[in-house]
Amino acid sequence: MNIFKLREKEYALERLRVLKSKYPEASELLDFYSHILEYQREVYEALEGKEPNWRKGMKWFYKLLELCREKGTIQISERARELRQMERDRVGGMIDRFLKEKKAEDVDRFLFLTFLGPFYERMAESMDIDKENWFKTKCPVCGFRPHISYIADKEDVEGGRFLLCVLCGTDWLYNRNRCVNCGNEEDNSIDYYYNEENRAVQIQYCHKCGHYIKIVDMRLDGLAVPVVDDIATLVLDLWAKERGFIRFERNIFGL
Repeated sequence: MNIFKLREKEYALERLRVLKSKYPEASELLDFYSHILEYQREVYEALEGKEPNWRKGMKWFYKLLELCREKGTIQISERARELRQMERDRVGGMIDRFLKEKKAEDVDRFLFLTFLGPFYERMAESMDIDKENWFKTKCPVCGFRPHISYIADKEDVEGGRFLLCVLCGTDWLYNRNRCVNCGNEEDNSIDYYYNEENRAVQIQYCHKCGHYIKIVDMRLDGLAVPVVDDIATLVLDLWAKERGFIRFERNIFGL
């Protein structure tokens, strides 16, 4: 049992509860996200010692559909109902296609990422990857893109910037001042924006290609959980989108 990983998941839920009161504008989404995180923790625990094969674990997808029918938005609930009525082979084919093409309609993308995440997280644990020499903008485990990045001091890296995969949660080292979309490193065409109330979460945006990604500076807020703090700080995404910038990879909610 990976006690450290389980503790991380428990702490993410604790962090979510703290951020709900701090960001009331995101409280409804954070409420729903708490159910998603609890579901993913349950799947992750159930996969202990088992082959992380999602095809053999489709019962968990249908459990997710039931959760979303009950707790999701009208759109998510309705789509969960539709998928529940489809033939299992057809649904499996849709998931296969998503893994190959790495894209789907927003609600399907949310459902597939949520379901597949724990399976690929378990798979990543069994892989020997040199994450500090990868320096690419796609995950070395699953090939999906990072939806957020963070800065932290680690054993061999001080103030390193790490990208975080939207599917399996794998993180890897990346150049601190490089645009994740076009590779631009020119200081005069890369900018940063943050709210004074929370300097730890900021966006890095590139004037050359018009894309951005969030950065969570763990040195400024050691209690931050990047995937949770991302959902709470939707105001930063709104600021960027109002100015025409495009997020490099959306989070699981498509935001």
